[in-house]
Amino acid sequence: MNVMICFEVSGKQEQVRKELAALGYMSNWRITRGRDELTFNLPSTALWKKGENMSPAKAKEDLKKTASQLKIKVVRAIALVVGKWDGATGEQHGAESPVAEHTEA
Repeated sequence: MNVMICFEVSGKQEQVRKELAALGYMSNWRITRGRDELTFNLPSTALWKKGENMSPAKAKEDLKKTASQLKIKVVRAIALVVGKWDGATGEQHGAESPVAEHTEA
């Protein structure tokens, strides 16, 4: 199951992202459309993870544990199963280029 989590924490956001990345969460994904490969970069407060044992509840628990270890609070969060979607590829965080290609799957 593919699960996306969007969150706001009381601090140390980049550290939260790094800790969740160490657990297998990703900030982008790639798809192939014909001969083109597109990379979709998620907003800085969103990550996703795939796996047989993955669920929205597991993503929320991973976020809560990470926040607790870093001694910060989860201000708000939502985790959901990724299904049909539409998006704009965008640039990696910190890049200054405008949003690029739109597509849906």
